[in-house]
Amino acid sequence: MIREILNGEFMDYRNVHEKCSGLTRSEIRYQKMMEGIKTLSVTNKDGETIWLWYDPQDIWEKYSA
Repeated sequence: MIREILNGEFMDYRNVHEKCSGLTRSEIRYQKMMEGIKTLSVTNKDGETIWLWYDPQDIWEKYSA
């Protein structure tokens, strides 16, 4: 489910949660773990941090060519 939402891209976790409406946070976390989705945190020069979710397999295939 989350893999289809990400569609091979990096996505802010808040956007993923919005698209998973109807599921609790714990259900989303469980689904994330089951699908092997990973998180990358990125901090800008102002100290603001965002958490990006991604599917390592899709990202590897997309950027390793």
